[in-house]
Amino acid sequence: MKMKHIIWIITGIVAVISMAAGIAVLVDRYLRPASGKQNYIECDCEPEAE
Repeated sequence: MKMKHIIWIITGIVAVISMAAGIAVLVDRYLRPASGKQNYIECDCEPEAE
């Protein structure tokens, strides 16, 4: 096997690993249930006196 073939194989393996990591990040960010995530803003200010 020539060095050119070995470099192409290594490049292909790195590309597959990179795509798998990117897909894992997207799945984790967008498809995971929002357990423990609370979508509200807390305010420590006092309510206005009427």
